[in-house]
Parts: sequence; structure tokens; C-alpha cells
Amino acid sequence: MAKDQALFNESLNKGHSYLWDQRWAEAIEAFETAVSITKDEPAPYAGLGDAYMGLDKLHKALESYKLAARHSRGNVIYLRKVAEMQEQLGQEHEAGKTFMALGEMALSRRQLEEAMDNWHRAVRLEPNLLRAHQRLASIYQRQGAVRNAIQEYLAIANIFQNQGENDQALETCKLALQLDPRNPDILTAIELVKQGKRIFKKGEIPLSKQTGVTGMLRQMAISSADDWDPSKQDAETAAPVQDARRLAMEELAGGLFDDAAEEDTDIGKMQRDHLISQALDYQRRAMVNEAISCYEKAIATGEDSMAAHFNLGLLYQDKLRFEDAIREFEHSVTQREYKLASHFALGECYRGRGRIEKAIEHFISVLKIVDLKTVQHSQADRLIELYENLADSLATQGEHDQATAFANALVEFLSHKGWEDKVQQARQRLDSISDAGMMILGDVLTAGSQQVLESLYLSQEYTKRGMYNTAVEEIYRAIQLSHDYLPAHIQLGEVLARQGRREVAAQKFVTVANTFQVRGDVTSALSAYERVVELTPLDLNVRSKLIDLLKRHGQIDRSMEHYMAMGDAYYQLAQVDKARETYQEALKFTSRATDNWRPRILRLMADIDMQRFDWKRALSTYKELREIDPEDERTAITLVDLYYRVGQNLEAIQALDKYLIHLVRSGRGTKVIGILEDMVEQRPTDSNLVDRLSRLYIQQKRIGDAITLLDKLGESQLEAGHTQNAVNTIEKILKLNPQNADSYHQLLSQLKRQLG
Repeated sequence: MAKDQALFNESLNKGHSYLWDQRWAEAIEAFETAVSITKDEPAPYAGLGDAYMGLDKLHKALESYKLAARHSRGNVIYLRKVAEMQEQLGQEHEAGKTFMALGEMALSRRQLEEAMDNWHRAVRLEPNLLRAHQRLASIYQRQGAVRNAIQEYLAIANIFQNQGENDQALETCKLALQLDPRNPDILTAIELVKQGKRIFKKGEIPLSKQTGVTGMLRQMAISSADDWDPSKQDAETAAPVQDARRLAMEELAGGLFDDAAEEDTDIGKMQRDHLISQALDYQRRAMVNEAISCYEKAIATGEDSMAAHFNLGLLYQDKLRFEDAIREFEHSVTQREYKLASHFALGECYRGRGRIEKAIEHFISVLKIVDLKTVQHSQADRLIELYENLADSLATQGEHDQATAFANALVEFLSHKGWEDKVQQARQRLDSISDAGMMILGDVLTAGSQQVLESLYLSQEYTKRGMYNTAVEEIYRAIQLSHDYLPAHIQLGEVLARQGRREVAAQKFVTVANTFQVRGDVTSALSAYERVVELTPLDLNVRSKLIDLLKRHGQIDRSMEHYMAMGDAYYQLAQVDKARETYQEALKFTSRATDNWRPRILRLMADIDMQRFDWKRALSTYKELREIDPEDERTAITLVDLYYRVGQNLEAIQALDKYLIHLVRSGRGTKVIGILEDMVEQRPTDSNLVDRLSRLYIQQKRIGDAITLLDKLGESQLEAGHTQNAVNTIEKILKLNPQNADSYHQLLSQLKRQLG
């Protein structure tokens, strides 16, 4: 059983590793192996879903996610993947039901906003989900959101009519009327039900140009233009939007007089100008419906300025016609002058529809545009990456409360005049406390309160003065105010390190790194892990995790540095086998590195082999080193020596000859004699070495040295009983005409008699 569990875990880990590397087919194979071992665990099915997603096999992905949800007994994460996949495949009815279930689960966890978000998505996909509308109506009513509650009650009445239950439809309309007894839309709906007529006719909706239930609901709630107070609206609108509205109205007004000095016979242009003039007049007088009508007609007849689209979007937004507003803002967001305000307005519209994840995308874009103006060009890429990570974090399952708080904080931040000055002040404060890494304006909004940043600033000042305990107290105060604010945890780790509490600081950075990794901020996670190994160089588990993370994200050269450090750490711990295994593993990735790491790693491996007298392994390594760097003398000589040590004398001589020839051809022949002398000194009985050195002596007219060298060789051959070899050596000596030639002749005759 334990063996099966181990194989299951190994397959699961392999699958996730392949997912990281986008090796989809291998991931599928690994997860299927895990499923074959244990069929009731959700994790491998979820992995299969992710892998099939990578291969764009959406139907198979959906089936896998369904199995993950079933075996997890309805885990929210897997159910959400099922719902999103159903929506992507166009299975709107099924997706609506799944989002409905997600909403019920969120409600059971008392996560009301998340529940409402799921119910909104459910009715968008499946407008006839009665239970979802009932839930929304009930919650809006309890919250005092009268207009939203009325929208839901009318949607419920429509569903009852579709089911042929007119009495229930009438009772539902009366419930809505209790909330707003004078609401003309409710009164009209009641009259229609009493007359046996449909509230909504197929293809059209009374009192609206939109079609479908949700279309009517998006534009209700403001029943008359008299309710619209432009002065109040400006007070509630973010300053960038106010500025863009003024710019749009000025641009449109100016366009009316561009051709005033010329005779204009373009009837269409005259009609558009007349409509724009009327629209501007109605807009200034807060006659919203009339202004909308004029803008719509102008655009229908060819007016396509971004100013007109932007203004019309604002008017739609005022009337809560969010989908229409979104359509217009998606035009105006493409023009630089309206980009900032359009992103902000899109965020508000999506938030109004309960689609907080889409709202956050646009609110993040607002902050990114603003923040990019406060940093240097070299910092732009990192800033953009941080905002992408912030967006991912805020859109993560279970963080909708934080996302809503962020949206509220952004609206407040930009809702006053002088917001540009506030941005600059915020940037200055962030830069003053960003020793642990770059910070963004998003940190101001996610910190939870200004007091958090103030505590971090004070902590930094105390640290500079060496008041570490006081600095730690300030950071803990910040953490109490905002538990999940990572810059506070990073600063705590730095102060602990300054105190000399390296182990505690390292553990803090491990926690920070893990959190960054979960949030998808790989750059910050890597920095935190690297801080850990700086503090605790022998923490090999963390360093191994860091290496894996670097490899997954293509930072091979940085991973090589840590492979080197890990190997050295194992060596210091006297775990030589582990050190060599680490270097061997690093070799697999050298081809993907920018720098030439392979020779350095091979030398470290070879040094270990030499110290352990593992000559064969060392020989293999030095062969490769010799090919990589033919100029390296140490490698060439060591290779020759290793051939001798493993008994391959012929290969040793061949390797030596090859290197000596290379020296001569490269103009370094003077080194040859020194190399040969050193080798003969180590192996004076090697006839091949002696022969080469003696011939070199002869070439240099050093006859005496040649004779002495051959004489020593002959003596060693005689002592070893190699008589024939000794005879050959003496004959070589005699050819050199030694002074005591008679003695050599006498010895030669004696040896030949012995040989017979």
C-alpha cells in the first residue's frame, strides 16, 4: 500500500512538473498513471483538466474537471473550473446551474459578495434561474439596495409568466411595488399582467430599446431625468472622469465650428452637427434621456468621434445601462486622451454588474497608467509585472472582499481634485520604504490603511538608528492592520536579519516566497528564496526549490549559480556523493544557459573523482574537458596521467604526442622538453617517454644528457629482468659514442650470451 502511495505521489509530482513546462502530453500520461493507482482522488483529474486545456481539448478538460469536483465532494475550486469551462463551450444552461451552486456554497461560508457574484453570472448565462433571482432580490432588499431589488423582482415575475403562472407573477410585482410605490416600471408591469399580457414581449421590452430580461434590468432604476443631479454626479465621479467629460464636451463643441468659415453643403454633416449640438445642450441641462437619443442618432448617421462615444457611455452609465455603456467605453478607451477615464468607467460598469474580476482588470489599468508616469523608464517592465500579479491576486478565488476593498479605495483615491499631487506624494513614500524591492501605487490601496505604510516608514527609520526592537513593534502593528500585506512581512524579515536572528528571518522569507508563488509573482518569489539562501547558505531544501523555480521559468544561468553553491555546500558537509550528483544534474541544463558553465562544472566533478581515486570516472570527464579546451595544459597533462593510471599506456602516449605536436605547431615548442622531463621523472622506467626525451636531447646536441637518461633506463630494465629491452637500450647508447664505450660493449656481449 505504501508503495502504491509513493508511486501515486511521484506520478502526481511529475504531472505538475510537466504542466509547469507545458509538456501537455507527458503531463496527461503522468496523471493517468496516478488515476490508475487511486481513482477517488481529485488532484490527478484536475491536472488532466489543465493538461487538456493546454492542448485545447476543451470537452475532455470539462469531463476531467467534473471528475475532480465529484471526487472532492464539490470543492469550490474544481466546481468553478467546471462552470467556466461550460461557459466557454457554450453550455450556458449547465454553466448557469453550476454558478448557482457555487453561489449557494459561498453563502454557506458567509461570503456574501462572492455568492452574489456567482448568482449574477448564473442569471447572465441562464436568465430563467428562478432561485438565483430570488436570492439576489432578497439580499438586495435586506441591504436597502431598492433599485437592484426591483430589477430582480421583475425578472422573477417574467420567469413566472414564462411558466404560465400569472398569479405568481402579479404577486411578485406587488412585492416590488412595496419597495417603491410610485415606480412607473412596476406599475406598468402590474397593468400588463392584469390584462393577461406579457411584461416582456419576445424580441422587445416595453419602456426600453433593449431585448431580453437582463437588458431591461440594466437600464432601469433611474426612472426619470429629474432624479439626475449633475453637481452631485460630479462630486461622486472620479476626477479623471470629470476631466475627460469636460474635454469631450469641449472637443465636440469645437468641432461644430471647424468649418464655419466655409460654405458647407454636406447635408449629413449638417444633420450630425445639429444632433451633437442638441446632445450637448441636453447633457448640460441634465436631460439624460434626450441627450442619449441625440447621441445615438448622431452616431447612427456617421458621427464616430471618441468624444461622442465617451459622452454617450457616461450617459448610459448614469441610467445604469451598463452593457451599452461598456460598448461605448470600449471605443473611447482606444484613444490616449480618454484611455484613463474610460478604463475607470469600465471598471465602474463591470462592478455595477457584479463582475468584480472584470472591474479589477480595468481599475488595475487605471492605476498602472497613473503609476507609469511616476517611475523611470528602466523600471517600467517590473512595474507592469507587479500590476499583473496584483490583478491575478485580487481575482483569485476567495479574495473578492479584498478586490471590492481595492476598488473602493481606488475610487476614493481618484475622487478629489489634486489627485495627481497625491500620486506623486504616494510614490515618494513608497520609494522611501522600498528597500526590499520595488513597490507600486497598488500597495497604497491594498495596505488597508495609510497607517500601515506609516508604520513601515517609522520601522525603517528605527532600523537605521539601530532600534531594532522598536522597529519590529512597528512592523507588527502594520501586520495587525493588514495581515496579508507582504511588504510588511518582507520588512520584518530584513529587520530580524539585521538583529542577527538569521534562522527566524529565513523562515519568514520562506513564508513570503511561498505566498508570492501562490499569487503568481514569480520574480518576487525568486527574490525571497534567494534571500533565504543568503541568510542560511546550507539550507539545501530551499536552495533546491529555488533551483527548480528558476529552471521552470527559463532562468538557467541563475539556476547554475545555485547549483554551484549547492554542490559546494554538500562538499562542506562532507557529502561528496551528493555534491557530485548535484554537479551531474546541473550538466543537463548547461546547453540552455547563456554562459559557458560546462567546463567549470566538469572540473569540479573531476576534482572529486581524483580525490576519491576514481580514475576511470575522472578519465571520462577529462576527455570531455580536453575537447572543450585544447589549449589547457593542466587538462592535457592530467589526461595523460589518468591514461597511465588506468593501464592504458598506449593511449597515454598518443594523448601526449597529440598535445606536444599542438604545442610545436602553435609556436610553444620550448615547453615540450620541460613537460617530458617532468613526466620521465615520474615514470623513469617508461621506455616510450625516455625515448622521446632522449631524442629531443640529441636534437639539442645534449648527448651527455641523452646517454645519462638511457643509462638509467637500461639499469631499471635489467633490475626488472627485461634483458632484451636492456639490450636495445645499450645499443642506442653505443650509437651516441659514449666515452666508456668498451664497458657498454662488454655488457652488451654478456647480455646477448644470456639470451643465447
